Amino acid sequence: MDQPSRHVYVIHLSVAQLNLYVPDDLAARLKREARKAGQPLSRYVLSLLAPSRTSGWPPGYFESVCGFLREDFPEPEDPLPEPIEAIETRR
Repeated sequence: MDQPSRHVYVIHLSVAQLNLYVPDDLAARLKREARKAGQPLSRYVLSLLAPSRTSGWPPGYFESVCGFLREDFPEPEDPLPEPIEAIETRR
């Protein structure tokens, strides 16, 4: 009887280590908040530093910040420059 094939996939992600020096009271607060969130301290701090990739723009952002842009942009009056050929370089 044939054995089903098994595939093993290994993904290696390179992660930099960063030492962050903060006042004691801030360190205590971060540890408390990480505990409340049920996350390791490093993951909690990362969630504060790195923007969420799924959140996108806040609701109503474009209406409040760019609300005046209600029409298509007009074409510029001056034409774009003509493309130029690349210059070869020697090393």
